[in-house]
Amino acid sequence: MFTSVDSDRKINEHLPGKNVHISPVQDNSFINEIKSVFANQFKEIFSNIDEFTKLQITIFGITLIAAILVASITGIIIGYTFGFSVFIGAIAGIFYLRLLAKSIGKIGKTSSRVSQLQLLVPICLFIFATKLGSIDIFPAMIGFFIYKPSLIFYFSRS
Repeated sequence: MFTSVDSDRKINEHLPGKNVHISPVQDNSFINEIKSVFANQFKEIFSNIDEFTKLQITIFGITLIAAILVASITGIIIGYTFGFSVFIGAIAGIFYLRLLAKSIGKIGKTSSRVSQLQLLVPICLFIFATKLGSIDIFPAMIGFFIYKPSLIFYFSRS
């Protein structure tokens, strides 16, 4: 009815140098090492860039997260075409914001004014939305302006 355990025999059955209490599933040293390598690489990349570039990356990230969130919610509630159109418009808005930031970054170095190239992005979005049947115009334009609430959110949080 009762079983006795010989503790000397149990210790001898395990390989020397191996910890009996840590299972292979719990041994995450390799994963932790990979995480630290990636963290060091990100730290190295972001330590070499200036404040304006960090600001751009942060705003692009917030805009992308907002775009995914809004497109998912509208895709579920209203319809997949509407959500897809919002997402395509948001990607165009991020591209517009990137061109605008690039143009602003050149002021004082090679240019004295902001270029007008980024104004082609909403025009091209409108043209593609009218020509393609899979993208609706109104939701694409709503998605294009998702970068504005992202900017308001970023600058109001401080």
